[in-house]
Amino acid sequence: MIQKKILEKIENCLIENEEFSKLDFSKLSLSIPKNISHGDFSTNFALIISSELKTNPNELANKMTSALLAKKDTFFKSVNVVEPGFVNFQIADQVYQDYLKEINNHGNRFGSSKKKQKKVLIEFVSANPTGPLHLGHLRNAAVGDSISRILLFAGYDVVNEYYLNDYGSQIELLGESLQSRVHEILSIKKEIPEGGYKGEYLIDLAKNLTSKEDRDFLLKSNTEYFSNFATAYLIEEIKKDLGLLNISFDSWFSEKKDIHTSKYLNEIQDTLDLKKGVYTKDNAEWIRTSKFGDNNDWVIKKSDGSSTYFMNDIAYHQTKFKRGFDLIINIWGADHHSHISRLKASMNLLSNDTSKMIFILIQFVRLVRNDEDVSMSKRSGTYTTVRDLLSEFNKDLVRFLMISRSSDTHFDFDLDKCREDSEENPVFYIQYANARINSVLQKSPLKNLNYKNLSTLNEEKEIALIKRLLNFPDIVNEAADNFAPHKVAFYLQGLASEFHAYYKSTKILVEDDTVVNGRLVLLSSIKIVLMNGLNLLGVSSPDKM
Repeated sequence: MIQKKILEKIENCLIENEEFSKLDFSKLSLSIPKNISHGDFSTNFALIISSELKTNPNELANKMTSALLAKKDTFFKSVNVVEPGFVNFQIADQVYQDYLKEINNHGNRFGSSKKKQKKVLIEFVSANPTGPLHLGHLRNAAVGDSISRILLFAGYDVVNEYYLNDYGSQIELLGESLQSRVHEILSIKKEIPEGGYKGEYLIDLAKNLTSKEDRDFLLKSNTEYFSNFATAYLIEEIKKDLGLLNISFDSWFSEKKDIHTSKYLNEIQDTLDLKKGVYTKDNAEWIRTSKFGDNNDWVIKKSDGSSTYFMNDIAYHQTKFKRGFDLIINIWGADHHSHISRLKASMNLLSNDTSKMIFILIQFVRLVRNDEDVSMSKRSGTYTTVRDLLSEFNKDLVRFLMISRSSDTHFDFDLDKCREDSEENPVFYIQYANARINSVLQKSPLKNLNYKNLSTLNEEKEIALIKRLLNFPDIVNEAADNFAPHKVAFYLQGLASEFHAYYKSTKILVEDDTVVNGRLVLLSSIKIVLMNGLNLLGVSSPDKM
């Protein structure tokens, strides 16, 4: 936010100078010098425009500096030139102090942006309803929900969607697996089908079913009945798991109801035929994705007339475009990487603007306990579920750790290192900063803070903290632009660390009320940013710990 103000001041000043007035100021930008002695911000604008003006960049930098200093603007503490043509700025302490009022005025909206009038669809998790959610799904859920929160905060109109793959061979296999468990309980031998689901959750479900339904009815029921029963039950269980993480969806898109029952596949098939995008080979129908950016063509209808998984996916993504979204975000497991090019090619074939499509791949999570891997195989029944993990760790820790690294990197969830309430536990460290501040604010005799005169906040570490606070809106925008919630997590860890160091070295409640007031305003501002940042990650901000 402060950078925008600096850029405005530079541009307004230079426009008044005939030599600079016709320049392209979109090239004007700021950076933060690595060496703090070089000031708070720096611009290389003189270097960029020197060739255009055919002038030495150092000379241009000096002219820029002279023009700015002539304004005698108290916003700047100093403006100077560093060869070969950088202009460095140091901002006046009062400017930083005055911004604290703005932070407190905005409160839980500090860091947010105005409405952008852009509709975004985020599809995430979308685990098959054939078993409980496991650790890999959990990371997808945490990343997806955090991206959604960040985009909403950044001014986008966001819709969260879960794609239910509730149709096809896997659902039929689920029904057969449940049916065999029911027959087993009813003392009738029926083997679990090859490749079937063996998780204990099906035994529990079978017991539930046999306690409610008549024996003869269950023995006469076909596989479809068991498939429907198991799918409906597991969808509700998935919703409960997500609820434990405070994650909800605006839309549950059913493959069975919204694609197959609605005969939407026929519409897509007709469109592809009209565009001559399909041909027959080996009694199957193939889509010509190789002509639209992919390396191969792919089967969309098998020789028996049934549609392939890819055809269903084409139909689903076509609905995303038909619904008029400006951005279509797909959050997938890293094992789906090869699927991207064929899907984009098919959307190109259907004349969609594929620049609207964003693909975020979530790398695998490895659960480690006692230095040993824990399997997550859904079919073997030995995987670790979301509920298993949440029975040992609170959701705040789990959610934060899942987004604490870039989603394109592998992540080891070490159960043995996540139990301590210490600096080694990043969530505790951040939440403890918030609780510490709340405790000080509660103890202070000053309840009505004064924002008019904060000149006592002049120590280097106090100004440094304010600078970090003012960087929060930029961090939010950066996280939104790059769909990268880990950037918010990194920022919060840095802010918490800097606060704890300040708190340990500085007594807040001293005798001088003016000093106390200034420090409480600073702490109040830190608390606002901590709470806003944690909320973007779906993590709570307890007042006591």
